[in-house]
Amino acid sequence: MSSTKSSNATKSLNNLLVFESAARRGSFTRAAEDLHISQPAVSHAMRLLEADLGVALFERQHKGVQTTDAGKYLLEQVGMGLSLIDQALREVRSMQAHQVTLAVSTATATWWLLPRIARFKQQHPDIELRIITTDTDLDMARERIDLSITLGADDFANYQRWHFVDEEIFPVCSPKFLQTNPLPDLKALAHSPLLVLEERYRPRMGWKDWLAQFDMGLPRQPKLFRFNDYSIVLQAAIEGQGVAQGWRHIVQPLIAQGLLLRPLKQSVTTDQPLFITAPQGKVLRPDVAYLKDWLVAEAANT
Repeated sequence: MSSTKSSNATKSLNNLLVFESAARRGSFTRAAEDLHISQPAVSHAMRLLEADLGVALFERQHKGVQTTDAGKYLLEQVGMGLSLIDQALREVRSMQAHQVTLAVSTATATWWLLPRIARFKQQHPDIELRIITTDTDLDMARERIDLSITLGADDFANYQRWHFVDEEIFPVCSPKFLQTNPLPDLKALAHSPLLVLEERYRPRMGWKDWLAQFDMGLPRQPKLFRFNDYSIVLQAAIEGQGVAQGWRHIVQPLIAQGLLLRPLKQSVTTDQPLFITAPQGKVLRPDVAYLKDWLVAEAANT
């Protein structure tokens, strides 16, 4: 590219940046303040841009300016372009830092991921993990999330996905609880103190639906203790306050440690497995691919 063409391209880009500020702020004066230039410089840049495009972008008013239809359209497109540039810059910075961001539920992070994460760090000491705990599905692009572990109930058209674990659910309680609350069968379970997770963001199988899989129901006045965080549900179960629903991939380590046990053999596997997801059409960086492969391998051994 010749120096003249490069200079013209730079001026055009600068004028677009000035336009974005003036259109967004509705004022040449406020745009000048934001950009640390003079108000006449903003006005001159907008005259050059309008002359170059051959269309009016602003209606000059006594107090400020208002975008024309053409100005509104250009502002929308320039805004989208600046967002893409900002996203690209953030991704390049994360490449340099070898940072990988994983979004996961609080319970999975606490009871499944943290006991295992040291093994990943030993294998990949140069990768910096950024863990976001959330019980909602975040906008992966906006939140700069490389991978997410989510329940398979959503439309995955905009995501790549890899099987993580099946959703298998069975009752769990502490050894202490079982000593004073024998559970010989499902009828005894239904009449026991039951710890309930009130899921706020996506439907999950509750006690009523779980028991219905075995043609059982809750009594007219069940003993229910409700919580809105699964980590608290498990802590209550460990302390002997009742029987919790145990998601296998989360409670298996607690069973292995003797903190919880399975009082009954019945189990339900739903048709909604958990998946590891990534934005569609985006080639995984090597660091992200390492984490994805590690998660799949660890889940296979759960």
